[in-house]
Amino acid sequence: MKTFVIAEVGVNHRGNWKAGLELIDTAKASGADAVKFQMFNSQRLWGDDRIKHLEFGENEILMMHTYCQEVGIEFMCTPFGVEEVKLLMPLVHRWKIASGCLTKWDLLYAIRETGIPAILSTGMADMLNIKYALNILTYDRLQNRRRATLLHCTSAYPCPINEANLSAMDTLRASFGESVGYSDHTDGILVALAAVARGATVLEKHLTLDRNTDGPDHKASIEPGDFKLMVEQIREIEKAIGKPEKQPQPSEALTMKAWYG
Repeated sequence: MKTFVIAEVGVNHRGNWKAGLELIDTAKASGADAVKFQMFNSQRLWGDDRIKHLEFGENEILMMHTYCQEVGIEFMCTPFGVEEVKLLMPLVHRWKIASGCLTKWDLLYAIRETGIPAILSTGMADMLNIKYALNILTYDRLQNRRRATLLHCTSAYPCPINEANLSAMDTLRASFGESVGYSDHTDGILVALAAVARGATVLEKHLTLDRNTDGPDHKASIEPGDFKLMVEQIREIEKAIGKPEKQPQPSEALTMKAWYG
């Protein structure tokens, strides 16, 4: 099974559309399956202009979407409100819901009504809140059930390695029966690779051009060389995972002949 790798740009473009385009190029060159942005209005989200300088408006988002189509990588964008859902609906193939929005019921209802599959991050959440969110996202009046992907996540930037808690992926899978992935905020690529080996169907990692840049997410991101290496090693891990059947492998033929004749 191939892990779906998302290069999370988030706000690492610093509000600069040229940096956004460069990050799309970088995500494509790294082998990522999708590159993801965020769409929000600082006043609606926080009641002030604290992150207004990091906003991408409709024009910038359309530009990013068009450029993704041109270079051949899936465009994704996280909405932080119902207005953003309306604007983004024609542009996305799947939703990514931020951990901080897991209890924004109006947003979840709006996403459900689009009929587009959803990926839900679960940072800061307990099992009850995840259950409530899934009850909204996966219910359909006609089909009664939709699938969703849960991303285990620790919402710290960066996340201490001893709080990555990858075992929670097993709990989410066993409790909800959904596809489970991982949104990684740890330093480096080790924990991301471990999550893939543990069965992550989706892997999200922040991408930056320079980790020393000022901004909320750069320290929890990796630079282009590491992102490319991460994707390459994920693809090697997928080969190693193989299939669940236990049976002799072709490379064992000579050893088997020596032992068994």
